[in-house]
Amino acid sequence: MTFLEKSLIAFGLGIVSWIIKDLLIKSSTSRNEAIQNEWKYRLTEIWSPLFYWSGIITLSDTSEGWQKHGIKELENILVKGAHLLPRNHYYILIKMIEGASKQKTSKVNIEEVRKTREYIYKQIELLNYMLYKSKGILEPKVTIDILAPYRFFLRAISVFLFHLLIWVTIVLIIIGLYLLYSKGIIWLLVIVAVIIIAVISIVTYYDIKERINIHKEIKKRLKN
Repeated sequence: MTFLEKSLIAFGLGIVSWIIKDLLIKSSTSRNEAIQNEWKYRLTEIWSPLFYWSGIITLSDTSEGWQKHGIKELENILVKGAHLLPRNHYYILIKMIEGASKQKTSKVNIEEVRKTREYIYKQIELLNYMLYKSKGILEPKVTIDILAPYRFFLRAISVFLFHLLIWVTIVLIIIGLYLLYSKGIIWLLVIVAVIIIAVISIVTYYDIKERINIHKEIKKRLKN
């Protein structure tokens, strides 16, 4: 095999490995983006408005019944976000609407209201941290931090090294399998294949187990 042929094979191997790496990274990135979009929706459309309007309806207002400021807004949020609230907190918010709209119902305990609003605000804090503060990029103090550019540079290097590590790992696996096959070391090739199959089987097992648990939870909730 000539030097040119070896160079072309090495180049082709590198390209194929990079494509595989990109597919893996893009799959993970698209999933993370979908999750973050859902987090952002919950933060801006459910939890933040829910915290605001659940406080507004407790304020004094000259309007009565369903005309009281905040009731309609809180009602609309509960329609969209009831599935995100634990049952006890959902019922507390419903009682707050009933009390504010002068419905005949048992009075809601102020301590229960406090716990519900505290639960809502914890969701706001959590999502705000996961979306914005954990990255540090959108923090105002970053603009006056003289070390910020260097931190971003180091983060870019770490991302590049992460991509490079995955690419090199894929290349080494392909080369290793080829060498084992070409050298006729079938027994070692079989061991490597068994390990790969075992890893895939374990991942599949936990995925199936998770699906079974989800199925059980669905059945349990349907029974209730």
